[in-house]
Amino acid sequence: MMVVRTEWQENPRPIDHDGMVVAIGDVHGCSEHLELMYKSIADDIETLNPKKTLCILIGDLIDRGPNSKECLKLAAEGVTFFTTKMNVKDIILKGNHDVWLCRALNGQLTDSDLQAWKRNGGKATLLSLGVGIDLPIETVKKKIRDSLPENIKKMLTNMRESFQIEQLFFVHAGVDPRYSLARQTLEAKTWIRDGFLNVTTWPFNEIIIHGHSIENFSKKPKVYSHRIGIDSGVYATEILTAVEFLGSTMRFVIVKPADTN
Repeated sequence: MMVVRTEWQENPRPIDHDGMVVAIGDVHGCSEHLELMYKSIADDIETLNPKKTLCILIGDLIDRGPNSKECLKLAAEGVTFFTTKMNVKDIILKGNHDVWLCRALNGQLTDSDLQAWKRNGGKATLLSLGVGIDLPIETVKKKIRDSLPENIKKMLTNMRESFQIEQLFFVHAGVDPRYSLARQTLEAKTWIRDGFLNVTTWPFNEIIIHGHSIENFSKKPKVYSHRIGIDSGVYATEILTAVEFLGSTMRFVIVKPADTN
């Protein structure tokens, strides 16, 4: 795999020049991509030397790809594991796929949840955790709890639904423009598509950085007037995308196969 950094471009919502904010798109069980992305971001922290750094995982750590448990391990350690710099903080957002795992962990997963989860890539996660895919739901929940170390359980318990810094608003799927940012539901934050992606009137000053809906691009993701999508469908495309914000500038960091243009 190789790492490509795009040229710096204008950040539509400039932030404090003392800090850098990084967001990483949907990982979906592709742990090798996440590890290389973390190492690349750690290199950027060393090179750019911001006074403080926030690194945000945009959600959907699990499912579809082959190594969900390893992705959870990496997320629990964060980019802080790969850098000696101080003032680096990791923030993990909750995606719709992560919601199913969190419900299994806290005992709230229903049988209908489990069936929906398995239809949407959850079988890969169960196998990664060493849990049979045809077990009764109570057994599934117990085996999931038993399979996860305490640091991963803590990370899952502390996942956030969204995060805002100045006029950058980070969330897994998007927001419903009919309601204020403070009144967004978990359903909207983790599942919304059309009502957010193609909105004609945008009522907020904030720009939304999100995943969930795969962005097809040849060189780099598009920056829309109201959103920046960073889900590049890594489990299918082998491309993982992140965005770095530094003051009035921004750029994309892309992990992809070495034999692609």
